[in-house]
Parts: sequence; C-alpha cells; structure tokens
Amino acid sequence: MDGEHMYSVQIMGVAFSLIIIVSVFLMVRARMIREKYSLVWFLIGLFTLVMSIFKGMMDWFSNLIGIDYAPSAFFSILIASAYLLLLNTSVSISSLKMHNKALTQELGLTKLKLEELEKKMNEGES
Repeated sequence: MDGEHMYSVQIMGVAFSLIIIVSVFLMVRARMIREKYSLVWFLIGLFTLVMSIFKGMMDWFSNLIGIDYAPSAFFSILIASAYLLLLNTSVSISSLKMHNKALTQELGLTKLKLEELEKKMNEGES
C-alpha cells in the first residue's frame, strides 16, 4: 500500500473515531443514552482513535494477540466489542421485561383493589 493511500485510511480512521466520540457525548448530554452504556462506546471510539493515530501500535497489538495481519486484528476487536454490546443490550432488555411484568401485575392488583373499594363505597351510599 502506498504512503498516500495509507495516510487517507489513517485520516478516515481518525474521523470515524471522532464522530463516534462526539456523537456519544452529544447523546449523553441530550439524555438519549445513559452514562453507563456510553462508556463502552467511548472506549471503542478511543481505541479506534489511538490505533488510527499510531500506525505501529496496531502491528504491535496484533502481534501481541497472535494475529499476523493487523487489520484483521482490528476488525476482530471491533466484532468482539459488537458482540459484547449485543450481550449487554440483551441483558438490559431482559431486565426491563421482567420489571415491566412486575409493574403490570402490581397495576392490575391496584386496579382490582380500587374497584373493590369503589364497590364498597357505592354499597354504603345505597
């Protein structure tokens, strides 16, 4: 790969990571995403930024984890991150579903008690 092409890929990587970091920051500020979930996205953006700025670091990192081709190591890390985000989302959805079920049951019991009280009040007025 020639130097000019490598430089443009590096600039695209930096731009992509900055877009992620700024977007997540703005979403946290607008309360569209909770801080708890934004941390993973910030880490992904930061990892991408560091790997894009320091070209040699990706080679070092890929050798460290035993992958010969550095871009493959990079995409492997991103895919693993995506799987972790999906797992985290699944856990959150499951928790919310159980919480929603409990609230629905509680609302049903409260409605039943209210109807019973209204019935007793109407009987007392007669």
